[in-house]
Amino acid sequence: MLPFFILLYHNIPMSDQQLVALIMSGLLILLIWGRWRYDGVVLVALALMVLLGLIEPREAFSGFSHPAVITVALVLLISKGLEKSGFINQLGEFLSSKIEKEFQFMIIIMFTAAFLSSFMNNIGAMAMLLPITIGIAQKMDWNPSKFLMPLAFASILGGMNTKIGTPPNIIISEFREDVSGIGFDFFHFSFVGFPVSFIGIIFIAFLGWRLVRVRKKTGENKPLIDLQEYLIEMIVSPDSPWIGKRFHALNRDFGSDIILMGMVSEEGTVRKPHAMETLNQGDILVLKASPESVADIQSKYYFNLDSEIESPKGEELGVIEAMIGPRSRLIGRRFNYFKRMAGNQLSLLGLWRRGSKFRTRLAKEIFRSGDVLLLSGKQAEGDIGEKLELLDLLPLWQRDLDVIRDTSRVQIALIIFAICIVLVATNILNIIVAFLLCVLAFTSTRLLRGHGIYRHIDWPVVILLGAMIPIGGTLVTTGITEEIARLIVSSFFDMHVGWTLAIILIVTMFISDLINNAATAVIMAPLSISIANTMSLPVEPFLMSVAIGASCAFLSPIGHQCNTLVMGPGNYKFGDYWRLGLPLEIIIATVAVPALLIVWF
Repeated sequence: MLPFFILLYHNIPMSDQQLVALIMSGLLILLIWGRWRYDGVVLVALALMVLLGLIEPREAFSGFSHPAVITVALVLLISKGLEKSGFINQLGEFLSSKIEKEFQFMIIIMFTAAFLSSFMNNIGAMAMLLPITIGIAQKMDWNPSKFLMPLAFASILGGMNTKIGTPPNIIISEFREDVSGIGFDFFHFSFVGFPVSFIGIIFIAFLGWRLVRVRKKTGENKPLIDLQEYLIEMIVSPDSPWIGKRFHALNRDFGSDIILMGMVSEEGTVRKPHAMETLNQGDILVLKASPESVADIQSKYYFNLDSEIESPKGEELGVIEAMIGPRSRLIGRRFNYFKRMAGNQLSLLGLWRRGSKFRTRLAKEIFRSGDVLLLSGKQAEGDIGEKLELLDLLPLWQRDLDVIRDTSRVQIALIIFAICIVLVATNILNIIVAFLLCVLAFTSTRLLRGHGIYRHIDWPVVILLGAMIPIGGTLVTTGITEEIARLIVSSFFDMHVGWTLAIILIVTMFISDLINNAATAVIMAPLSISIANTMSLPVEPFLMSVAIGASCAFLSPIGHQCNTLVMGPGNYKFGDYWRLGLPLEIIIATVAVPALLIVWF
């Protein structure tokens, strides 16, 4: 990419505006394509602009000292501290004991998600509520697919309500401070965000849930994670009485509880054996079975767990089902990496994935976000919790072993956080200072631990923000935003300002559905300021329209990590999101534009 643009620059005379427009177009295409990590793509674009003289070298990394970047990092740490306090665990137990009807659960879980997302990172709130939603739905024999997309959308909607709910709000506040010398207050976003999120949730609860694609199988709702659908590899031992018998006889004896998916060939691929083939010692079978069936298979058939996958040593503490989170370091890696990171604390027994179609051995499969791992836990409870946290694995079941939460510190965590919010909301302390003190307090009470504190920061988002801020600045310094602003103003000169706000909102929504919402805010905020200045109007409603639009990534699973997180376990497909997302975005635009006009003019 770099050599191409440099060669183009030296052979074709281009103005700074043309260069920035070309680089920004290429950047957007690569971000939409998603082939490479978005933080890496943005860093390459930043380096290219420095080499071409569009950004001064001393300004290249100024974005990393920007208050928005620091605030986002601190919010992520506070969210993790609240999660580890045990608050969400107690909430789950309360809901599990009180919920009786689907509609009641739908209302409560969405408003809970929106409330939590207002005061912590919405992705963190979603990740904490996901296991609760799954557990309650399966306990009540409801299809979790009916609730997971509404849960994700409610988490996104809740982020609109406060300054810290989502990174775009923090960014927008800093842009206002750059223009007017004062940022938005903590609850300024609630004036428009609250009616938008409230009406959006009411729409989903009463009508929108009917638009969620709930796939069925043989007339019954297919569970999110069917306990009969873990893929487990087992080896035919030398003592097995089934050596020399045919596969059709084995399938008949398995019945409906255990399904033979295939066997591992000499090349390491998984193939379907012929019914008349015979079993041999050392054959590696891929079975679809429940965790409870494993012991029966070992004792009855003398099939052993593949030692390459599972190597239990020491005392077993039980089986744990854990989902690979959106930030897990396992994503894109294979079993060998898991084994190296998990050590002796966790062993991999099986894997569930939406569709469960594998052509290679379990050990060679590449982990994806949303995969569910069947694990056996060993040694100390704290060690297991540390490993799950290190790998960003989200436990799906509430077992006797509470792997990551210390419920004794709930009150301490909530008091510290409440004091922090009051200090920020009353403007007694700057948001960065208050949140830093909150993080230090969490660390002193061991809600956050020094040796793992940096793991809780979503570094790709931090890198993205730090690099995008100087890149977005070139849109202003080269005059691109001013020209686009003049074009938009001239096109809507005779129309009400509400239409201009609607255009900004809709364009921001569209971009946010394709690329990261923080990057969308960095790109659209300077443009909205230029439009406001050209129209000689206050910048606040225009910036707020960007903040609302940047949080409206409801049309696809790639627009927001909350959507990505529920795609696999919800058994959703790419095209399922727009069915609920499109009418929701129309309702948001219908509510937001009048609210902006009433509040900010």
